[in-house]
Amino acid sequence: MKAFNWMFRLFLRLRYPASLPEEIATDLGINTTSFQTFEQFVTQLTHCDFRPKHLTRFMPRANAEAAFQSAQRKERFGRNSLYSYYFHEGWLEFSLHFDEKARLRRVYLQHKHIAAEQGIEIPLNSSNLTYRK
Repeated sequence: MKAFNWMFRLFLRLRYPASLPEEIATDLGINTTSFQTFEQFVTQLTHCDFRPKHLTRFMPRANAEAAFQSAQRKERFGRNSLYSYYFHEGWLEFSLHFDEKARLRRVYLQHKHIAAEQGIEIPLNSSNLTYRK
């Protein structure tokens, strides 16, 4: 059994040498498998029913940024942050946008094959918590 698991991990690392779809799924709080192709994974992320469990609208910036712990690149700017994961097909990036009170407002998925300049907006669930204004 250990040999099978080792071979499976080797196969996955040959297919995805830097980032695994499962790592991104864990960061976002969704279920997925690394058996799917990169295109299938991006399609899952851009599907209209997809909503990350670890991100909610109006959550504090520190909490939102903490969700992307396995990103290869982490960049913080004034009112947005960029978290990047590398694949053979190019960088897959999540752009987080915050309001003036450092609360999460929007998340965009960006990749070179996504035609929209800003990327595709990922819908967020409304927070069940009320954060102080």
